[in-house]
Amino acid sequence: MALRQALRALGPLLRLGGGGAQAGGGGRGWGVRSLRNMSAAADTSEEEERGGSEDNDEGEDEGEALDEDALAAAHDEAVAAYMEPEGDAPRPPRRIARTLTSTSSDSKSKSKANLPSLSIAEAIASVKANTKGKNQKRFVQAIDIAVRLGLDPKRSDMLVRGVVNLPHGTGKKIRVCVFAEGEQADEARAAGADVVGGDELIAAIKANGVAAIDFDKAIAHPAIMPKLAAIARVLGPRGMMPNPKVGTLTANITAAVAAMRLGRVEFRAEKNAIVHACVGKANFDDAHLEANVAAFMAAIIELRPKGIKGAPSATNYLMGASLSSTMGKGSFRIQKEALVKAAADAGKL
Repeated sequence: MALRQALRALGPLLRLGGGGAQAGGGGRGWGVRSLRNMSAAADTSEEEERGGSEDNDEGEDEGEALDEDALAAAHDEAVAAYMEPEGDAPRPPRRIARTLTSTSSDSKSKSKANLPSLSIAEAIASVKANTKGKNQKRFVQAIDIAVRLGLDPKRSDMLVRGVVNLPHGTGKKIRVCVFAEGEQADEARAAGADVVGGDELIAAIKANGVAAIDFDKAIAHPAIMPKLAAIARVLGPRGMMPNPKVGTLTANITAAVAAMRLGRVEFRAEKNAIVHACVGKANFDDAHLEANVAAFMAAIIELRPKGIKGAPSATNYLMGASLSSTMGKGSFRIQKEALVKAAADAGKL
């Protein structure tokens, strides 16, 4: 009985060792199992004592009279068996290090962040070298610029939209349409417009939609502008709706058509505050491409929102820019200082 009470006093150690025995699978589990076996033996002996004769009562009394030193020795032995088990130590639990796998977009963004910044001349040379041997016989690739601005394009007072005449054009053949009637229509034909029309052209576009559009840019005289409301849903999403802010709604038809022919580029900041535009072809001279980039950047910097709450400063307005070709792999970042200097030089001309 006394031994059984001593073993029950070690109950917390048994419960603590049980988890270790299950997790470790060895070592301390041996000591725990020995303690459990001793406890089971004590319980068995107790049952035998209860089922025996009167001599069992005398044996129980003798068990209760065991020397305290023997109990202390049994206790110390059981604790030592638990604290210092025999045999090899159990293997440590297996740990799996979970590493966050980067997605393709994250890897692309990291690779772009490590790209070196080049001067305008170096970026142009890199883009042109990247276009060699890629369907050059079929067509000449266009060179595009992407400018990232530090503003909120969702705000109407921070909308960046404009037009610029590139000094050396874009190299693209543009079909110009003029909505006019009477004398203005004759003026448009004399200026070299590809498509000229009035009510009949508007009715054809309204009936056939996009299929009736065989032009790239549209110009309109103010007198016919009310009639264009019938096809605004067709022209508007394609950026062809005449607008006085970009010079496509004007009474000077001849000058507008000539500007379209000479390399007029319309641009607008998208939802992500990035402006895209074509600045030439891969067969342009490097000096001509550099002049087009400088003229475009001068127009962008000129449209910086000023005098409004939250407007970006001169240093935070231009975040960066890069050049790329139609079928080229990747883009080439341009130094911010080089862009600002080229724009300032172009503005003085």
